[in-house]
Amino acid sequence: MPTPSTILVIPRHQAPPLPEANCWAVSDFSFFHPPQWRARAEVEHDESVLQAIPYLVLQNAAGNLWAYRRRGGDARVEGRMSCGIGGHVEREDAATIAEATLLNALNREMSEELGLPVAALPVAQPRALIYEHLSAIGRVHLGVLYAARWTATSEPSPPPHEALDGVGFMPAHEIADDPRFELWSRLAARFMVENS
Repeated sequence: MPTPSTILVIPRHQAPPLPEANCWAVSDFSFFHPPQWRARAEVEHDESVLQAIPYLVLQNAAGNLWAYRRRGGDARVEGRMSCGIGGHVEREDAATIAEATLLNALNREMSEELGLPVAALPVAQPRALIYEHLSAIGRVHLGVLYAARWTATSEPSPPPHEALDGVGFMPAHEIADDPRFELWSRLAARFMVENS
């Protein structure tokens, strides 16, 4: 029998003040201390904790963001478009400080979703937090927005087994206003337009 997935969570009372829906700059990650790890199945609908999600946008030289359509995976986001790569922080990602733990998780997710060895991954920088209280899935997740420059001549090409269909690089201002994109992507794109 496989071991249940254990993920990083933050008690809601330990998090910074949360908006109804926004993406805002942050440089202090002290609210992640001390780290708490819970079985994912136990917290999927528990609004007393927030599941930490590193969420990366890839920018090309023109500042456009790489977009894709979700295929398979979580039925709640099936078919939606996104410009963010990421996922839950698992126990195997743990490091001595929160920033390193989050980056370990992001690099693991990037390697899986883009099919690249860790040594070939773009360097990601933390930029902001993302939160939305408008949906059941949003109320139990807190995103940490990262940005990285995509310098390869070809566009990202996720492996066939990943549930990502690449759409290509799109202007951030178009993503910010496009209802086909999940809300986190629109919030992240708006942040990148306003802070790049």
